Amino acid sequence: MICTDIQPPFLLIFSNDIPQLLYFSHIPTALIALILGGFVYKNVRKKEKFSGLLLFLVSISFFIWSMLDVILWTNVNTDKISFVWSLINFIELFIASLTIYFSYVFLEKKDAPFKYKALFIGLLSVFVLFIPTKYNLSSFNFYICESKNGPLINYYYFLEAFSFLWLSIYLLRKNLSVNKNERRLTLLFSLGVIFFLFCFSGTNFFGDVNKQWEITQYGLFGMPVFMGFLAYLIIEYRIFNIKLLAAQALVLSIIILIGSQLFFIQNVTNRITTVVTLILVSLFGWWLVKSVEKEHKQKEELKLANIELKKLDQAKSDFINIASHQLRTPVTVIQGVASMLLDGDIDKMPKEEKQKFYESVWIKSKKLQTIINDILNATKIDNKVSEMDMIEDVDLCESLRKVVGDFAYEAKEREIDLVLDIPKTSIPIISGQKKYLEEVFVNLINNAIKYTPSSVMTSDVRRVRGNRSKAKVIVKIRKDDENIIIEIKDNGIGIPEKNANNLFKKFSRADNAVKMYTDGSGLGLYIVKEVIEDHGGRVWFESKVDKGTTFFVKLPIKTNKVSNIKKRILK
Repeated sequence: MICTDIQPPFLLIFSNDIPQLLYFSHIPTALIALILGGFVYKNVRKKEKFSGLLLFLVSISFFIWSMLDVILWTNVNTDKISFVWSLINFIELFIASLTIYFSYVFLEKKDAPFKYKALFIGLLSVFVLFIPTKYNLSSFNFYICESKNGPLINYYYFLEAFSFLWLSIYLLRKNLSVNKNERRLTLLFSLGVIFFLFCFSGTNFFGDVNKQWEITQYGLFGMPVFMGFLAYLIIEYRIFNIKLLAAQALVLSIIILIGSQLFFIQNVTNRITTVVTLILVSLFGWWLVKSVEKEHKQKEELKLANIELKKLDQAKSDFINIASHQLRTPVTVIQGVASMLLDGDIDKMPKEEKQKFYESVWIKSKKLQTIINDILNATKIDNKVSEMDMIEDVDLCESLRKVVGDFAYEAKEREIDLVLDIPKTSIPIISGQKKYLEEVFVNLINNAIKYTPSSVMTSDVRRVRGNRSKAKVIVKIRKDDENIIIEIKDNGIGIPEKNANNLFKKFSRADNAVKMYTDGSGLGLYIVKEVIEDHGGRVWFESKVDKGTTFFVKLPIKTNKVSNIKKRILK
C-alpha cells in the first residue's frame, strides 16, 4: 500500500517533502565515517589490523543505518517502510555493541574476553529472534505513514541503556588505571566515543519516546565529531601508524560537506556557485595531499636513512674495537717471538719447542693478514677508486683448484677432509673479475674449515668434535641450465635460524660462531654477497645447527658488463 502524506521519492531517497537538514545530517556524516573507517582499515599496520577492522565495521553499520533512516523519511510504500523499520533498531544496537568492542580492542590492544563477547551476542540474538514477529512491529499507522512498535521496543531501550552504561563504566575505570603517558590519549578517545553514542543513541531514544523524530537529525553529527577525535589522535599520537590520513581525511571531508549542499540548495545560482567551489576545492585538495605526501615521504626516507646511518656507525665502532683487539694480539705474539730470536733464546730451545713458536707466528700472521684484508675491502669508506678492474675470462674450475690447494695444509693440520668435486663434463668459461671471485671462494672455504670442529684442538679453536663423524668440507661445481652452481658444504657447527637474515650484512656474525672464535670481522660474507650479485649471480645457504652448512653460489654463464666491484664494496 501507499501512503499519501508525501510524494513518492526519486531513486528511493530523494524527495522535496522532507526536512532539508535531513540530507545534510545523514549523507555527509555517513560518508565521512565510511571514508575515514576505510582509510584506517586499509593503512593500519598488521598488529592493529583487528581494531582497524572493527572501526571499519562501525563505519559501515553507521552508513547503512543512515541510508535506511533516509528511506524511512522519504518513502511512501508501506512494505518498504515496515521492512526498514523492523531492522533499523537492531542495526542501532549492533553499532553500539561494535563501538564497545572497538573501544576495548583499541585501548587494551588485545581481543575482548570470550565471556563478554558471548554476553552481547546472546543479548542481540534474543532481539533478532523477535524481529519478524508482532512483538517488534504491531501495526501500521497510515495517517502518519509510520509503523507502530511492539513490546520489543522496551527490550531495545534496555539494551541501549545497558550498552551506554557498560561503555561509560569501562572507560571511567580505564582512565583511572592508565599511566600518565597514556592518560591524555585515553581521555580524548573516551570523550569522542561517549559523545558519539550519547548523541546517536540518545537522540534516537528521545525521538522514539516523544515521537519528535527531527531531533535524530542532530544526533548524527556525533559521528563526525568522534571521527574528528580519532583524526586528532592519529596526528598527535600516531595511532594506527597511519600516514597522510589527516590531510586526506580533511580534504575529503571538506569536499563532502560542500557537495552535500547540493541536496538542499534550491536556487540555481547558488547551485552553480557551489559546483564551481567544489571543483576548485577538489583541485586544491589534490595538490595539498600530493604536497604533504611528498614531504612526508622525504621525511620518512630521511628518518630511515638516519636510523640506518646510526646503526652502521655503531657497527663500525664495534668493528674498530674488535679489530683493534684482534690486531694487537697477533702483533704482540710476533713481537715476542722476534725478540726471542734477537736475544738468541729460541736457539737454546729443543726442536719441538721451537716448532711451536714458529707455528704460533705463522697462525698469528695469517690472522693478521685476514683482518687487514677485511679492513681494506670493506671499511675504507672515503677511498675513491676511479679505475675499472678489467673484465676477463674466468675458469672457475682452475680458480677452485688454486684456492682449495691453498687450504690443503690447514685442512690437513686440522684433520679435515677437504674434497674438490669437479665433474668430467666441461664447465664453461665465464666473464668476470677473477681476483674478486677467488676471494669469494677463499671466504667461503675458509669459513667452512674454520667453523668445522675437528678432533684436533688448535690454539685458536674452542670446540672439539667429540664423537661425531670426521670433519669434512666438500667443494663442488656443476652446470645448471645457463648458470654455474658452486657448493661449499661442511658438517660443522651450523647457523642458528635467528641469525640467518642478517648474516650477509656488514659486521654480522652468528652467535655460535662468536663463541667458537672471538676473532672475526663479520665482513667476509658481506663481501661475498656484493661480489656475486655484481656478477649477476646469487648466494644463499642451507643450514642446521650442529649438522652443518651448505653455501650455494650461482653465477650466470652469460652476464652483462660487471660494474666496479671495488667501489660497490667500499660504498
